[in-house]
Amino acid sequence: MKKGNIRRQTFYDNFKDKYDLLEWTIRSMMEDDIISNLDYLSWEEIIPLVFYDIEINARFFRSVIADQTEVDVVKEISLYMTTLLLHILETKGLVKNDQARDFVETYSLGMTYTMTNNLYKPHPKEYDELSKKVVNAIYFTFKYY
Repeated sequence: MKKGNIRRQTFYDNFKDKYDLLEWTIRSMMEDDIISNLDYLSWEEIIPLVFYDIEINARFFRSVIADQTEVDVVKEISLYMTTLLLHILETKGLVKNDQARDFVETYSLGMTYTMTNNLYKPHPKEYDELSKKVVNAIYFTFKYY
């Protein structure tokens, strides 16, 4: 707010409450990582961006996951991961494939839990290691398509 030279109240007038701000923050991060890159980067490049963003903002995510229940952080992130996976289906011509859509529905949530659960491990894995596993799993899933 100091850098933007705006008053605190002016900033908060844009949100209903702190949970609305939290949702906006998460959505904004995911839109920057995923939506804005869909036409420019491959999905293999986007996944590490998301994992990196979660890692560098680990303190924020640990805090909002542990300290409140009003915003389902995992669900918010998972919605964007679903968008990314649906994009992969589009590129492979599988959007109308029910099995592929079932995969997207379940895997996006699993991918999000992989990211967020890593935040709580005593020795968390590096983002690049986790993202490679996710990319490999997606390749495995679609190797026959």
